[in-house]
Amino acid sequence: MKVKELIQKLSQHDPELEVLCYSKDESLLPAEHIFRLIEIEGVSEIEGKKCRGDDGVASLKLGKSQHSQKHITINITTDF
Repeated sequence: MKVKELIQKLSQHDPELEVLCYSKDESLLPAEHIFRLIEIEGVSEIEGKKCRGDDGVASLKLGKSQHSQKHITINITTDF
């Protein structure tokens, strides 16, 4: 999702509401839960190249290179 798309979607709601994320990804779920709530802690801009590790897990190689791009990251926590 692009920044402009996120802004457009959020601007349709009361700006005083708290934003929570959730995931149904089974690898993130505690036993016997159907979703996991996640709270946003912060937003920042970083530069890096999207890649996958040897284990196939999506990652980001941080730093500036000819293949890197700027990205917005949203720092999240499940501990709130």
